[in-house]
Amino acid sequence: MRMTALIIAAALMLGACGSSSKSSSSNTTTASGQTLNVFGAASLTGAFTALGTQFEAAHPGTKVNFDFDSSTILSQQIADNPGKADVFASADEKNMQKLQTAGEVTGTPTVFAKNQMEIAVEPGNPKHITSVAGLAAPNLTVVLCASEAPCGKYADQLLAQDNVKVTPKSRELNATSTLGKVSSGDADAAIVYVTDVKGAGSDVSSVVIPTSQNIVATLPIAALKNSKNATLANEWVTFITSSASEHTLQQQFGFLAP
Repeated sequence: MRMTALIIAAALMLGACGSSSKSSSSNTTTASGQTLNVFGAASLTGAFTALGTQFEAAHPGTKVNFDFDSSTILSQQIADNPGKADVFASADEKNMQKLQTAGEVTGTPTVFAKNQMEIAVEPGNPKHITSVAGLAAPNLTVVLCASEAPCGKYADQLLAQDNVKVTPKSRELNATSTLGKVSSGDADAAIVYVTDVKGAGSDVSSVVIPTSQNIVATLPIAALKNSKNATLANEWVTFITSSASEHTLQQQFGFLAP
């Protein structure tokens, strides 16, 4: 009887310890969970996804959620839905300026990278395109970004300065969908960012546009006024503008120095 009582008492003590441990673990997980919502230009998809993994590793319990699209679309969503995003990284200064003017930005936006345009063609360049002027050939199917999107605006500037007339088959919402038309075989060529072509790997080939004839895109980033996690938002901006992240953006993803 005495032995039985001792066994029961020990079991009760172990059960109490197990219950206490489980409760403590659950509370720790809940307390450490943080979410950061980053809105970024479509051309930043690969780079920010990789950098986001690094940021999460350095901030245990933090989850970085991304929304990648045309900067024009994202800036309008931020204006229409304050608090939906914590940080905005734009492919141009115009859309960032719109949010600044509207009072949606905290502090002064920081330029963290620059980009250039490039012609994406089908693998192996079967149509033998060699320049922007070559896009005017009547047998080519060319696609461009929407004229409202930064990548479309830059493409239009390139064509205009070279006096090249192109009637695109379609104008896509952002650089990612524009490039997708070439990689899927639905178009012979597109004008997108250097970084998009680099990120596509063997799915497309590139026709380089000389720097002296190219358009340079400036990319600013800023924390947003109505962020639900202002401290983490500022930490993300600091992280992206650090020398280590700038090195990654340039060496791994093909962006230019800010």
